[in-house]
Amino acid sequence: MVNNERQLICYKLLNEVFLDNAYGSILLNEALSSVKDEKDRAYISSLFYGVLEKNVQLDYILRSLAPKKARPAVEIVIKMGLYQMRYMLTPTYAAINETVEFVKKIGKGGVSGFVNAVLRKSENFSLPSEGELSPTDYLSVTFSVPKWIVGKLIKQYGYEFTKEFFAYEIDTRTHIRHNANVISKVEFEKKLSKFDYSKSKLGYYVTHNMLKLLDKSSFTIQSLASMIAVNCYLTNDTHAPKVLDLCGAPGGKSIYLKELCPNANVTCCDVHPHRVELIKKYAARMKADITPALSDASAIFPEWFSAFDIVICDVPCSGIGVYKNKPDILFSKHPTDIEKIKKIQLAILDNAKNYVKVGGVLCYSTCTVFKEENDDNITWFLQNNDNFVLDKISSPLVKDNDGMVKIFPHTYEGADGFFVARLRRIK
Repeated sequence: MVNNERQLICYKLLNEVFLDNAYGSILLNEALSSVKDEKDRAYISSLFYGVLEKNVQLDYILRSLAPKKARPAVEIVIKMGLYQMRYMLTPTYAAINETVEFVKKIGKGGVSGFVNAVLRKSENFSLPSEGELSPTDYLSVTFSVPKWIVGKLIKQYGYEFTKEFFAYEIDTRTHIRHNANVISKVEFEKKLSKFDYSKSKLGYYVTHNMLKLLDKSSFTIQSLASMIAVNCYLTNDTHAPKVLDLCGAPGGKSIYLKELCPNANVTCCDVHPHRVELIKKYAARMKADITPALSDASAIFPEWFSAFDIVICDVPCSGIGVYKNKPDILFSKHPTDIEKIKKIQLAILDNAKNYVKVGGVLCYSTCTVFKEENDDNITWFLQNNDNFVLDKISSPLVKDNDGMVKIFPHTYEGADGFFVARLRRIK
């Protein structure tokens, strides 16, 4: 596949994400399904995700060199060229020439001179040093994160903490765990020993190519933070718990909990029929005996009242904690979204309390780091429900806590940003 073909695929994908708010990973997987050569697949993935990841920074460079905005489609082409020049192994002259030729190829030859000029100017462009911009602007440009997100985190956690949060380099390989229903950990690691992999506290980091060479029934993809969260849900005082996972699709947390606690009776729910089917397929592949159920987490089901030892609310959230693996989250979310999401979270949490037995636990989790979606929701819940208290999580996987665990990449060895709270019903 020649460069123009690879660039065209990236260009079309980026247009859909930037201009139509499409979901990046789904689009990319669809596009790559027709690309045979592994080098082409790697190039397309690298350029596509690279432009998404560095979008704020590339936009800063573009605004600095060309204050007058060009058409969005043209700016996407320039960002592709800038990314190749600054972050890929493409020689500068080649990146400029290829980008100029590409803009002609897509019928925008009238701006080829403009594209050429901006890219040539960028050769000697340096990003600002600390102190040259405001703290918010500096972190936004340096780590390529929208200003509103940076500003919110600085306000909630402080400048140095926010800087460390964004600066931490996570392992970008895929995190997997073995399927204990199919293979032992020892046997699985024997199979892994043929390949290049790294261990985490609970699983393994492997390359995308490696996934194709492993027996699909012997492992599953699951993030380290997600696995830590499941360990936080479990308590030591119930041997055969009845568990209700209210927002469970595609089923990863329920299936892992069942593996950790084989005697558990687990019901895993989702509001959409097609997602309940995903739970069924996932459970079948993992040979996990759980019960999929069609259910709206914010609707009341009297037959479930006071029926469960553990109720899990892994609620919809802004997803900012996983942005390093899903960079399109950064511009698909907006400040006004947070209040809308928060209302959904509170509705689910306030409904879920009804299903917890006296002595049981209500577990709330998100993959975000914003306090509005985490700490503040738990504070509100406790103020309005005096029959629940925070329940300290004693898992060796987490640090000392009061019943709320905040996971950040730089404090939990590269795990995604995550939040878990465990609340015990006392009366």
